[in-house]
Amino acid sequence: MTEPKRLCQPKAAILSDKQLGDVLLLEPLSRLIGGRTGGKVAMHVNPAFFPMVELMPHACVPGAEDGTYLESWTANWSSRAAMRSLRLKSRRKHMFLSQPKNNRWWYRFVFDELVAVHTPGEYWAHYFWRAAGGDLAQFAPPELQRPPDDWRHTGLPEAPYILINPTAAWPSKYWQSASWVEVVKALSTRGVRNWVLTGGGSEAERAHCHDIASRLGTQVTDISGRTSMREYIHALSRARMVLCVDGSASHIAQAMSVPVVTLFGHVFPLRWHWPTPRHRAVSAFDCTQERPPSTAHVTPEVFLQTCESLIADEPGILN
Repeated sequence: MTEPKRLCQPKAAILSDKQLGDVLLLEPLSRLIGGRTGGKVAMHVNPAFFPMVELMPHACVPGAEDGTYLESWTANWSSRAAMRSLRLKSRRKHMFLSQPKNNRWWYRFVFDELVAVHTPGEYWAHYFWRAAGGDLAQFAPPELQRPPDDWRHTGLPEAPYILINPTAAWPSKYWQSASWVEVVKALSTRGVRNWVLTGGGSEAERAHCHDIASRLGTQVTDISGRTSMREYIHALSRARMVLCVDGSASHIAQAMSVPVVTLFGHVFPLRWHWPTPRHRAVSAFDCTQERPPSTAHVTPEVFLQTCESLIADEPGILN
């Protein structure tokens, strides 16, 4: 793999070995750190995520292995992340700890500062901003620039579409295929003619998307498991509305101001959802006393109510 291009040497770095959505939640932190250092911020993350990093508007660049920095911030507290930080060339190293119990005795030999702030029920992007000393009045959720047209998947319809992304890294977050089909059929009666289905490439994700697509037939354009990172982000950015389970699709859609309804099961939304008029959540916690709840407790009718409410406030979704 070729090294990412850098316009100039970044002064600071952020390191994370987490998944795509988690990395996007670090965008406000990069904005804060970059503003302080007066330079670019290198994102040391999975190289597969570099296309998303390139869309971060506040002087983010993909991290390079030979980078040398004035400061670095490690955004997850695993031993693996700590070992990666040990190899990073940085004059001053920081590590976030969501709780003091996540500390390891040997971390003090790697990091100059361990930032331990207990944050029950706080949106992760807000936590990193606050723990790094950001002005709470200045916080804004993650942002991404709109990707260029040449990132487009050749299978996308030319006409306006609503996108469904029913999968995430954890199959426990999935909703029943029959429920997705019912939602599609109900909204199709409102005039929605084009549906696009995306999803990851794992065996579980492919199987779930195939089940949904086979039930919908020609009603949906199925590109699940067959998109590059660029094509996936582009498909989300051009949708009139995104319907998804808790995962990267939700975060990316919001970061590009695309209307989105996100379904949450056993994961409590406060950590992973920043509510706005265009970004709404449906939580299984509100549908059952079972703890932890399953997405199965959310009925299509409940999900549709939120979709209909969003459409009423955003008439352009159907026009």
